[in-house]
Amino acid sequence: QHVRAQAQLAQDLLRIGKEAEGWQLAEKVNEQDPYDIVAHNLVTLQEKLAQFTTLEEAGIILRMDKREAQIYGQRAMQLLQRAKQALCSKYKMQIVEPVIVEIFPDQKDFAIRTFGLPGGAGFLGVCFGKVITANSPASQGAHPSNWEAVLWHEFCHVVTLQKTKNKMPRWLSEGISVYEERQANPSWGQSMDAQYRKMILAGELTPISKLSGAFLQPPSPIHLQFAYYESSLVVQYLIETYGIEMVHRVLDDLGVGMPINQSLQRYSGSLPELEKKFEQFARKLAEQLALIMHRLLS
Repeated sequence: QHVRAQAQLAQDLLRIGKEAEGWQLAEKVNEQDPYDIVAHNLVTLQEKLAQFTTLEEAGIILRMDKREAQIYGQRAMQLLQRAKQALCSKYKMQIVEPVIVEIFPDQKDFAIRTFGLPGGAGFLGVCFGKVITANSPASQGAHPSNWEAVLWHEFCHVVTLQKTKNKMPRWLSEGISVYEERQANPSWGQSMDAQYRKMILAGELTPISKLSGAFLQPPSPIHLQFAYYESSLVVQYLIETYGIEMVHRVLDDLGVGMPINQSLQRYSGSLPELEKKFEQFARKLAEQLALIMHRLLS
C-alpha cells in the first residue's frame, strides 16, 4: 500500500519492458497522489508516446517521433537488425523476448522515460537489458553524436546484459560496447588521442581489478571518458591475446554469479600478471600514436 514504492515499481516495470503493468500502476499512483512527481511525469509521457510511430520487425519494437520515423525510421530498424544478427552471433546469445527501442527528440522526455525526472544531459542512450532509450539527433544541441553508433553501443548492452543475467561490472559492459563500436565502424567509438596518450604514459591507467571504481567518482569528465576507453582497451587486449572464447567464458561465469576478478584470473593464470601485460599493451599503443601522427604529417 506504500504509494512511493508503487511509483518506483511502476518505473522499474517500464524499464524491464513490462509496459502494460507499468503504465497501469503509474496511472494508479497518479490518481492516489497527484503530487507524486515521477508518476505524474510518466503519465504525461505516456500521452506523448501514444503519438509516436511504432515499427516492429523480427523481435525489435522501435518507437520514434512520427516525423523522424519518416526520415530515418527504416534506416534505424535496419541498423538494429544488423546489430542483433552480428552481436548475437559473436557472443553466442539468443534473444527470445522483443527488444524495445525508444528514440526521443526531446531530451527531457528521454530523461523522464529513463530516470523518472528531467536531467541526465550527459547520457546519449541507456539500456536496461530489454529496453533501450536514446536521444535522437534533434535533441543533441551543440554536441551532436552519431546516432547509429549510439544504437549499436546500446544493443551490445542488450546482448551482454542478457547473457550475464545483468550480473556484470559496468567496466566490462561498457568496455565491450565501446570495443564493438570500433569493430562495426572505425569512425565510431573512442580511439587513442593525444589526451589519452598523455594519461597512459603518465601512469593514469586504473588496474583491471579496480576498474569498476573508475566509473564511480572520476575526478573530471575526461577521467570518466578515459574509463570507458580503458575498458574497451582491456576487452581488445583480452580478445587479441586469448581469443573471443575467453570473453564468452567470462560472461558465462558472471551469469552464474562468479566475481569478475576471479573469472579473469581463472583464464589468465595470474591477475597481477594480466594487469602488468595489459599496461605494456596500452603503453605501446600510446607510444605508437606519435609515430602514426608523424607519418601523416610528413
